[in-house]
Amino acid sequence: MEINEQGVTAAQARVLATLRDAGRALTLGELQERTGLHPNTLRGHLDAIVAGGNASRIASRSGGRGRPAWSYLAREPEYAALAMALASGLDRGRATDSDLDSDTSDGEGQARTLDPAAVRGGRAWGEQLRSQLGAVEDGRERVLLALAHTGFAPEADGDRVTLNACPILEAARSHPAVVCAVHLGLVEGVLGAEGAGLRPRPETLGCVVSLP
Repeated sequence: MEINEQGVTAAQARVLATLRDAGRALTLGELQERTGLHPNTLRGHLDAIVAGGNASRIASRSGGRGRPAWSYLAREPEYAALAMALASGLDRGRATDSDLDSDTSDGEGQARTLDPAAVRGGRAWGEQLRSQLGAVEDGRERVLLALAHTGFAPEADGDRVTLNACPILEAARSHPAVVCAVHLGLVEGVLGAEGAGLRPRPETLGCVVSLP
């Protein structure tokens, strides 16, 4: 895979390409095996990649003592992730509308119906992220990590999660029934359970997710 992004050096691009080709989180040791780089060199490249928003650093807790083992997961370009989610939703078959319990309230008493295929696509995306974040066992912790990884700047308050950013805000404002539906499905896919709720607020940000 060839990486051509602003602010990424050629050496960092090779490390980022390795992460994206893996399709899952990689430890420092795994990256060293795949790139042949010295661990200290790798750490410098990874710090820059994470700081630039191109990857997330994940603490893998195995239940043992001591510091957690860190792994690194590449971020997908937002348009690519959305396209994949929508295509997956359409490919999953012609589910009936009863498959979707996602009429959401905008906080002013009006219901907004979210697109069923988009929710299915979001679930497929979320399931992929859940697999990539397999070292994170707690479902709610995994949801927060996935939302941060995908650019939503989540803030949790009990079972409610406020999304303070949107990686594809203009698309959400133009097509909330589709884009917000993908985001709801994403949460359910990462959580591994249906029944989440979403109050879209693409006009002002601050969308609220309620976890089951």
